[in-house]
Amino acid sequence: MSAAITFSAEHGLWMLPHGQRRVDCATWVRARFSEFVEIELLRQGCGSRDEWIDVVVALVPRPDNDYNPKAISIAQPITYGGSYRDRHMAFVYDADHRFVGGDRFHDLAEWAQPAEIGCHARVKAGRSEGELQLWVPGPEAALALIDDFLSRGGTPAGRATDRTLVTSVLAAQAREHVPPARVEQAVLLEAQAEGHVRQWRSTPGDVSPTPLRVQQRSVFGNHLVYVVNQAGGRLGQLKDGVLFLDDERHRRTALDALERAGIPQHDAVVGDWFPDAVLVHRGARWLLTPRGTGPSMGWYDPGTEVLHVHADAYREPAEILLRRHGIVPVATRWAAPDPEQFLRHLGVTDRYATESRRASDLAEQQVWRMWARHRNVFPNGLGELSPLRWTDEKQNRIFAENDTYWLHHDSYYLRDLESLFGPHDHGEYQHGQQPVPCRLCGRDALTATRRDEPGARPLAYCSGCARKAVKGFLVDRGADEPWEPLALWCLQQLAVELGGPPSQAQIPRLVATVEPAATDRAMLVRMHVPRARVRRAAAGAEQRAPLIWADWLKRAGLLGDGVQLARGTVTVASDGHLCRSLLERHIDDFLTVNGIAHEVEPYWPYDPDFNTTGLRADWLLDDGTYVEAWGLPDEPAYAHKMTRKIELAARTGIRLVGVTSADLGKLHDVFASWIIGEARPVPGALFGGPTDPRLERPRKPGSPAPRTTNPDANAATRAARLERCRRAVALQEEGMSRAAIAEELGMGPDAVKALLRDGKFYAAPDSDPPRRQLALDAYQARSSGMTKDQFRQARALAPPKAHECWKDADVLFERHAG
Repeated sequence: MSAAITFSAEHGLWMLPHGQRRVDCATWVRARFSEFVEIELLRQGCGSRDEWIDVVVALVPRPDNDYNPKAISIAQPITYGGSYRDRHMAFVYDADHRFVGGDRFHDLAEWAQPAEIGCHARVKAGRSEGELQLWVPGPEAALALIDDFLSRGGTPAGRATDRTLVTSVLAAQAREHVPPARVEQAVLLEAQAEGHVRQWRSTPGDVSPTPLRVQQRSVFGNHLVYVVNQAGGRLGQLKDGVLFLDDERHRRTALDALERAGIPQHDAVVGDWFPDAVLVHRGARWLLTPRGTGPSMGWYDPGTEVLHVHADAYREPAEILLRRHGIVPVATRWAAPDPEQFLRHLGVTDRYATESRRASDLAEQQVWRMWARHRNVFPNGLGELSPLRWTDEKQNRIFAENDTYWLHHDSYYLRDLESLFGPHDHGEYQHGQQPVPCRLCGRDALTATRRDEPGARPLAYCSGCARKAVKGFLVDRGADEPWEPLALWCLQQLAVELGGPPSQAQIPRLVATVEPAATDRAMLVRMHVPRARVRRAAAGAEQRAPLIWADWLKRAGLLGDGVQLARGTVTVASDGHLCRSLLERHIDDFLTVNGIAHEVEPYWPYDPDFNTTGLRADWLLDDGTYVEAWGLPDEPAYAHKMTRKIELAARTGIRLVGVTSADLGKLHDVFASWIIGEARPVPGALFGGPTDPRLERPRKPGSPAPRTTNPDANAATRAARLERCRRAVALQEEGMSRAAIAEELGMGPDAVKALLRDGKFYAAPDSDPPRRQLALDAYQARSSGMTKDQFRQARALAPPKAHECWKDADVLFERHAG
């Protein structure tokens, strides 16, 4: 026989002879195949991607294939590194197995272990698809080659010689720092990595320290710990005992916040310079990526504790980054990046990109394009503020088979159409039925016709446009956005359409679908109405408090004399506080006119049983008392929430005052403990119309809710508090019980308990050294210009404790300073 199967030390494969028959293959793994083509072009110094180039590939039996246990995989040669699964690119068609020996090929592959079988092939990148063809012998020749090879290796001496050669070659390749076939690839990646490292060495290592705090949640029994900024934007999370941050420059202040919360870490700020990269938790692999959109540096395997980097230049910064997280890898190895990453590095991803068959998938992959003629819906150039991309009108087909199967079976799409149209008809699926272009962007869509609406016409909106109209896509991330003027205009237009300021529940439903042009306009308006949702805030952005729905209505000038929503009338109290019901408005005004200091919407402390979702109270008084306006006590869901807060107050020791509509006539009794002198009733209407200047005073970005108090009453308030404390202590020394003292002073037993505790401390502050020291710290913080809320967050105190020490500072030190 003129040709035989021989071992190639260059490729680490038992090579089939170059045959004369070409066999096409199914390149299923497009990214891996594309990477293989590009690396072979680099290795061979070829410039044209439209011409065939000769290559060598590995043929691997795949008994693990569920479809066909006799399948034969086409993989990159072992010189590329990794397992046969990592190198898999394609399959030999079942009908073509006979050209490589059929069932006998599996006998050949078993004998050849630990090496694999190689085959000559040719590839062509082309402009889009790419092709792979094997050069194989005929069926009879393949069987003869395999029989000859197995018979030659049948003797013990011959088999031992072959095994020695194969083992030595594979062992030498395993010791290579970079797999031989990837040397050119490694050179390119190394140059890129060196540029990143040079840039990072000149990057400042710390950001200006800003107070951070710890936020804890419990979701389905999982205890979640987040590090957040002043506005609630999440900067990182504790996972598997490791703190993962969006920006490593926050690590020092984040560790301080965890320490204050009683969650000490072993992390540290190490290294002479700052690698501007982050460690990202991805399950079995933790990715090391430059901060922003740069390519990955590599990954860390927490199971084996091995660090894999894509370039030698990344070794030092990657090890520094891991040590910041309290991790010391047992070994550091070079590893090839994912194929997609390498293709992006070469700038050739467009050649291999394939269009998605799902419109909803495409919406996530691209900036959404909209036909330019719809930009005229927005006046005075507001359309230019939209994140949408306005393009010329043309058909934009996605479904290669021109069929509506996926549209009819997309449950999310059908649910969005139901939200927009209500009861409607979109027709049953029929094989071969072609989709209709979306009226707004030209993508494939179903037509929908609203039932029982005279004159209703079929209208076509694709899944992406329907989702944007129902859910919105403008997200408030805790910083002022350039699209805000457009969003406010759309809110005003929606109010005109609906006949009044809308609730969030009213937004999705289209009012009428008779006039197509008017419906198009209504869809675009709904897309640009901002939704009040909790979102992860950008780590480095200028932060402010997240806007709730009523804030957006206020900014759009839609509150007027109150907005009637599903749960009550939203108004602005006399001190500028936003109130969600007339009950809240009346209580807030009562507190204001009687000089009772109050802050709005404080957070309740985290509790794994009663508060895992970030409950807020309605008001927080100066002495740490929480006040709740019970608006719907007879509604079961509302009553359940009331019970949670009452039990939470009992567990945490927070004094809670609940007010219902039945208490409005006796608020002077409810708040008797805080009123100095004679109670004053709430005056008449204190709220003007849409031009009321209070509506034009949005809260300063990043500032806490305004705190209302009468500065002139501070001294009187302090004196009255001390007098009540002194009187309560004196009565107890006379032998009176708490109940008797409460009756004597006209207040509840809980209030008496607090007065006694405070009175004894003020009489002898050294009797409680920790409380006195905390009061001194609060006094010094106040003297340096720090607010109470900043002090609470800096010291990680619960709100009642922060108010107590702030009050103590006022009593123990301010009076002496005055």
